[in-house]
Amino acid sequence: MRSPIDRPPRVPGAAASGLDPSLAGAFIDGGIRHRLLGVRLRPFSLWHLLLLQTLDSPFLRKGEVGLHELRTAIGVCRLRFGDSRVRRPRLGPTALWRLCRKGGLHRSVCEFLAYTADYIHKPEYSIRPPKRFGSSSLGGGGSAPEIFRLASDVIGWTGWPEAYVWEMPPGRAQWYRTMAFKAIGADVDFTTPEDREFEAAMKRAGLKPKQIPTDG
Repeated sequence: MRSPIDRPPRVPGAAASGLDPSLAGAFIDGGIRHRLLGVRLRPFSLWHLLLLQTLDSPFLRKGEVGLHELRTAIGVCRLRFGDSRVRRPRLGPTALWRLCRKGGLHRSVCEFLAYTADYIHKPEYSIRPPKRFGSSSLGGGGSAPEIFRLASDVIGWTGWPEAYVWEMPPGRAQWYRTMAFKAIGADVDFTTPEDREFEAAMKRAGLKPKQIPTDG
């Protein structure tokens, strides 16, 4: 079946409390701990994302997801930073019974996607860098993969230990980086829930929002 990692769900009650749903989702997980095929998963992190990218996991593209690919992804998401030895879960009688039921693999893949979705809430924003900074200073340039730029930006700006940052959920790391942009003087324009609803309404009407030029 085809199953790329989806956009994160909205956090119930976040908008009503005045907090942006993507910000709430990046920092509040309600103590949820995920378990798949009998394996307890660690919170989905930058390290897990890097390993899945290295393995060219079909969860990160429009690829075919079979049992082997699911077991591999689960094996990745039980690892700590620095550990790359993937231990695919053994399938006991209960797991095999669930998988062999009609739609069993589909349900398990959806459960894995729901697990990752809890940790990829990231800000939506447009940015205009201050004149004293080039685009590469704001994570937008250079030849390094985006995930390395993201991790190095957070490590460099915060001074936090490497392992702590790589074990951080991707969405949370994006929020820290974005606020660092503001701290160095970048003009960061966050997309609000009202903006998203307005753009969705325009798309339903067949209209495309006009982009405002950002160069001076």
